[in-house]
Amino acid sequence: MKGEHWAIVGSLAAGLVLAGFFAAPALLRGPPRDAETLCPTTGAVGHTLVLVDKSDPWSEVQAGRLKRLVKRMGDELPANRMISIYAFSDAFEPGFPPLLTLCNPGRTVSELIGNPRRDYVRWVEKFGRPLDEALAQLSQPSRGNLSPIAEAMGDVMARRETRVPAGDKALVVVSDMLQNSAQFTVFGTNAAAREPERLRRLVEKTWKDADGAGWALSVHQVQGGYEPQRLEQASTLWRDALRRLNIAFTWERL
Repeated sequence: MKGEHWAIVGSLAAGLVLAGFFAAPALLRGPPRDAETLCPTTGAVGHTLVLVDKSDPWSEVQAGRLKRLVKRMGDELPANRMISIYAFSDAFEPGFPPLLTLCNPGRTVSELIGNPRRDYVRWVEKFGRPLDEALAQLSQPSRGNLSPIAEAMGDVMARRETRVPAGDKALVVVSDMLQNSAQFTVFGTNAAAREPERLRRLVEKTWKDADGAGWALSVHQVQGGYEPQRLEQASTLWRDALRRLNIAFTWERL
């Protein structure tokens, strides 16, 4: 009886090992993914959305800082999180397309073959050259009369394709933050158009219409294009408006 018992145990163990051997490749492949974005077909887990203002010229120094910022975000992106890059200019049109939208599939190593997962290799390839091409476009902005920053923020946050079924959402804005549109402007001699309350109302409407409560806001204010006093004035106006609306944010200089 004892021998039969151990024979049964051995058979079960061998069966489990064999089942594991055949199941391992499927487990190592991970979840099914979209061929273009590399995101799980069930949806990304979290989203980092980078919005770049191209309405004013960039210096080589600023362009270099932008490249380092975006590449660092890509390097630090958790597995299955989406990163997308949008750029707008003075010729703002709702629904403008992204320059890049990808998910990091994560780096795992197969114990059977000892190689990085194929999807991760594809991520490296898709995030390499396309990112460099996107950054090349970003570092050559057009000079325009308008800078609809708040409007562009609301447009990208409200889109269905920027929402994710799970995880947090981070909006990273790279701009000098010198808002200049029909709703509010930091330029000109019209005092009414430069009234801080107008910026607060614009941001409030933008955030509400886009359901911005689910987004964490991070601003990287581009320096050098205009005199420091004007940039500091814009920074003060924006931060005051955001605080009054209880919108959490971080603010750094680029």
